[in-house]
Amino acid sequence: MEYQVTVSNHALEEMVLAASEAFVLGNANQWGSVEVHGYLWGSRRESDGIEYIDVDKFSVSTSAWGDDESVAVDERVVRIKHDILSLWTPHYHFLGTFHTHPYDSLQSVKKSNGWEFSKQDERVILADEDLWELSGPQTPIALVMAVTKIASVHDTFSEVEGGGRRLQFNVGNLRFWLSAGVGEVSESLEKVFSRDGILFN
Repeated sequence: MEYQVTVSNHALEEMVLAASEAFVLGNANQWGSVEVHGYLWGSRRESDGIEYIDVDKFSVSTSAWGDDESVAVDERVVRIKHDILSLWTPHYHFLGTFHTHPYDSLQSVKKSNGWEFSKQDERVILADEDLWELSGPQTPIALVMAVTKIASVHDTFSEVEGGGRRLQFNVGNLRFWLSAGVGEVSESLEKVFSRDGILFN
């Protein structure tokens, strides 16, 4: 299966605001850059072997506790948000999850390919039964946003990198990368997490 992912301006703005605040100020428990977590809603449709995923809404998990290398989320959060949005905006379909990877320098992002999902990220996504249940009948998607400070203020721009596999953009003196992954079920009925065949539109 091939996937084309589109993120609305509104959803992207909310992600950037959450990522920027956590990167610059931390959270109530820790000063300095911390990871943030949230959830995604939108729509999905399939045509000619391509699944089109439109991310229209993002909601940050305000109760999540993060540090600079991980983020912990209360498992009840997604149910609370999903129940409310199911009543308020029933046309939205639950898509999956979002989190950030903060880095202290541009060099550290590039050295570690910080825009990629870590093995721990993949394990968490595969083990989260709520993600798989609520995204049904499709499988969940995940977005990860890397963020770091750059030397000077740049004009805001956006470009697709890695053959369409990720977005890179600047906002002020911060640089962001956005990557996507999707859960799949193999022929042997095993849950797997894939970055193959995913392009940003």
